[in-house]
Amino acid sequence: MEGIFARHLPLLGEEGINRLLNSKVLVAGAGGLGTVVLQILVRTGVGKIYIVDHGILDEPDLNRQILYTRRDIGRVKVEVAVQRLKEIRNVELVGMNTTIDEKFEIPDDTDLVIDCLDNFYGKFLLNDLALKKKKPFIHAGISGFYGQVTTIIPGVTLSLRDMLRGALVENKGGLPVIATASFVLGTIEASEAIKYLTGKGPVLKNRILVVDLLYNDFQTIEIASS
Repeated sequence: MEGIFARHLPLLGEEGINRLLNSKVLVAGAGGLGTVVLQILVRTGVGKIYIVDHGILDEPDLNRQILYTRRDIGRVKVEVAVQRLKEIRNVELVGMNTTIDEKFEIPDDTDLVIDCLDNFYGKFLLNDLALKKKKPFIHAGISGFYGQVTTIIPGVTLSLRDMLRGALVENKGGLPVIATASFVLGTIEASEAIKYLTGKGPVLKNRILVVDLLYNDFQTIEIASS
């Protein structure tokens, strides 16, 4: 196996790369976290990606949303994301310019759902929808210099609602976020996705990784499954 995956071959093996090429992933959110996750998944070999976002790019997005440039201001994010990602690799991309609400349907062929949303109302709702379809779910949340990541597996771990009881659930985003938090936490989310899809290494099951980039502190919190 040569070309774009040549240097991953010693790490993932041909079986691992083939698993990625045959995988279908839904990425909810094409902002700070999502643009990092999407690029890594495309470059690593995921075969099909659903991109869900209803946003229009504006100038403040450019400080952390690394798929976009000034010429994209005013454009629909999922349309730009599909265009840019196709320039990296000829991958099957499905742009879904819509919101995550109670009527949203996770496609049946999805192997993994990745939460890159910017508010807990949407995050909890998306996890509810994933659990109904028994889809594994990787969560990340960021604010300021801080963030957290965990992997939720139906029937094995707590739901996101149970795990993060007490989190504010207003249906609005716009929290101040430093670009490095988007990049670091998005990279960890993508790493969890690659490990889950290839079976290489343990994921953050029943654990939350908490990241404080202001003080360079990384802690893993164990979560009881029931």
